[in-house]
Amino acid sequence: MSGQPNTYNEMKQLIADYVEARIDLIKLEVFEKIAKVTAALFSSVVVALLGFFLLFFLSMSAGFYLGKLFDSIAIGFLIVTAFYLLLFAIVITRKKDFMEKYIIDRIIGELTRKEGENEEAGQ
Repeated sequence: MSGQPNTYNEMKQLIADYVEARIDLIKLEVFEKIAKVTAALFSSVVVALLGFFLLFFLSMSAGFYLGKLFDSIAIGFLIVTAFYLLLFAIVITRKKDFMEKYIIDRIIGELTRKEGENEEAGQ
């Protein structure tokens, strides 16, 4: 009978160790997913910022080019502004299709991606 309390205590300790190890594993997985989402968001911000500067300078160039073409810088920039106003209206009316769905899908994809999928996808 003296072996049973010892076995009970060992089993209790093993279960406690197992639960503690599972909690640590879950914490590590959560930290990893947070780090992946943060990295994806940061890289997206960098790409968006570079894209903004590219678009800005292309727009400036187009404004000056069209201004020279129409002999009026104001008309050139007005045409570029009209183009962006049209683009803005399209994006506002279709933002759920364009941006929100893409962002949601990307975040969910990062959160649900398994470790082996990164290597298979070549990322």
